[in-house]
Amino acid sequence: MLRSDHRFFSDPGGSDPDEEDVASLIADIAAVFHWPLGELLALEIDDLIHWHTLAVDRWNQMNKAKDR
Repeated sequence: MLRSDHRFFSDPGGSDPDEEDVASLIADIAAVFHWPLGELLALEIDDLIHWHTLAVDRWNQMNKAKDR
């Protein structure tokens, strides 16, 4: 998801994610780590949220603007 600050990922935060939120978590994790869908569907929601946080951190690290 593109956030208003033009970063690729958004923070799911708040209450339990609905089906659309879970699909976004899975898509984001797969985009960064290239995990197959079957493995992602087997994860519990807490694990998805954990791996999504790591994916966001990794994405931001890899794509941060260089200091001039």
